Amino acid sequence: MVGLGRMRPPKGRQYYRSGANLPAFLRVQNLKPFIGEELVMMANQIEFRTKQGFKAFGYAANFLPEVCDVFARAQRAGVLKAVQRNIARRAGIIAEQLQRSGTTCLIDKATSYRETREV
Repeated sequence: MVGLGRMRPPKGRQYYRSGANLPAFLRVQNLKPFIGEELVMMANQIEFRTKQGFKAFGYAANFLPEVCDVFARAQRAGVLKAVQRNIARRAGIIAEQLQRSGTTCLIDKATSYRETREV
């Protein structure tokens, strides 16, 4: 979410242990035509612990490329609002890097998971 310019959840946002939990910036009317059932199903959050031991929530690795695709298609259709155009710009950069490096590799690198992965 930070990479997309969404630093923290809006006030009142809750995280659920299971079930679809699309981020608020994806639940807006003008993006609905670009969000398929597959993305909604991917929105099941994953609970994990940070290195500092804090409880956190995230999404499956394939969620981010799908979010980037939503913004790319909405941008091509010309339906994005000003704030969303900034997210789309960031999503484009992320999508380009994902194509070059692969989602799992980038996530492993960012989280240092590669160092602890079982071989």
